[in-house]
Amino acid sequence: MVTKIKQAPKRKKLRTAGFSNPNALKLDIPTPPTLRECLAQNLFGSGISPRGYRELSVEHSKQLIERYPSLYRLADASPVSSSPPFAREGFACGDGWFAVIDKLSAKLSADPNLVVSQIKEKFGLLRIYFELSPLPSNEIEEGTDIALAEAVAESQMTCERCGKPGKHAQREGRWSVKCDACTAEEARRKSLRPWMERLLAGLPAAPGGRSRLDLSPEHALALLEKYPGLYREAWTAPTSPASRFAAGGFEIGDGWFRLVDRVSARLAKDPALHVVQVKEKYGRLKVYFERAEGVPRDPRLDAEMKPALDEDADESERTCEVCGEPGTHEERHRWWSVRCGPCDQIDEISAACERIGKLVGGLDLATFSANEMIQDAVRLALVDIGHAAAGQPSKSRERLPGIGWDRLEHFKDAAAVKGMPVDELWGFASEEAPVLERKLR
Repeated sequence: MVTKIKQAPKRKKLRTAGFSNPNALKLDIPTPPTLRECLAQNLFGSGISPRGYRELSVEHSKQLIERYPSLYRLADASPVSSSPPFAREGFACGDGWFAVIDKLSAKLSADPNLVVSQIKEKFGLLRIYFELSPLPSNEIEEGTDIALAEAVAESQMTCERCGKPGKHAQREGRWSVKCDACTAEEARRKSLRPWMERLLAGLPAAPGGRSRLDLSPEHALALLEKYPGLYREAWTAPTSPASRFAAGGFEIGDGWFRLVDRVSARLAKDPALHVVQVKEKYGRLKVYFERAEGVPRDPRLDAEMKPALDEDADESERTCEVCGEPGTHEERHRWWSVRCGPCDQIDEISAACERIGKLVGGLDLATFSANEMIQDAVRLALVDIGHAAAGQPSKSRERLPGIGWDRLEHFKDAAAVKGMPVDELWGFASEEAPVLERKLR
């Protein structure tokens, strides 16, 4: 007979949290700014909660808090995780409901003991939660209930986005109140290509790190607005999965905007055409388009089209793609491009900054100070930057504001650069050069 020995259960090792461990490192975590402080800086919310919902504009939020300070006194509360939602999130609903909230706030502020703890949209309706201390009289409580019910009923008929009459309905699995115009606008925006979202936000079409040129948001949006039919694939699903225009937009520099505008006006004469790519190839402007199926061709328009495209392509070989000034078409760094003299020099400055970044990458000040070869290479790059900056005319400098051209120009003095202290040389190489390269790119 085998006797089983019952072992004592293992004791769990206690895990001591930092706040209960007297020997734990005390972190000095600053208190986040209050909702009122954020609004004073034109920021939404307190920055504590993730932003996944609509919010009243900063101006409307400020107005409500100033008009009804007692009702919204949690705007001055510390927005820690245990705070009521209003202290962390503010007015979590769209601007279209501002008038509804303003009218309701005027009624609720009659009770000085009432304070709003949360205001938001839920199931497409306005929701307001509040705290009371002490408990109100039956008359005040009844009046509050009536005011809340009226506000909820009004929100059910008011577009949360613009404030016009709207319909409370389920859209793509979510309840919301929108008017027909806002419903159509939201559907249109959801169909946008990612680069179009960036343009509407005032950002370049291509994210940072891309080597290609892009039209500025102002020029790109001007073309899309002027020729909506020709550039319809910016707003709708592409006719071809390989449509480069739907994927990337205008893959050219601002210097060719005038040429693209001119050729677009010619192509737009034929409503059956739509553009599938606008790009630079071998230093020439290339515009590719397709014709809608089943639409008969117009021989007269066809006869105009090829000469027009050839004319703009030929002119692009004489036009700087960056600034639009007269330029030269030649091979640069293994790529054909068209640049004017000043833009060529800007490319040289950018290339010099890139060389400096590779020289000092992974180094610290001590290692840099001990290596005279790297220092000399950086000084040589600075002299190149100085000579290129000295050749920039006023028009070019105005096109790129925020760059200390006068300081860069001083680097052309080789004797002055040679006499720069090591720590000053290191400061430019490690901090200023990367920022300058990003601005020029």
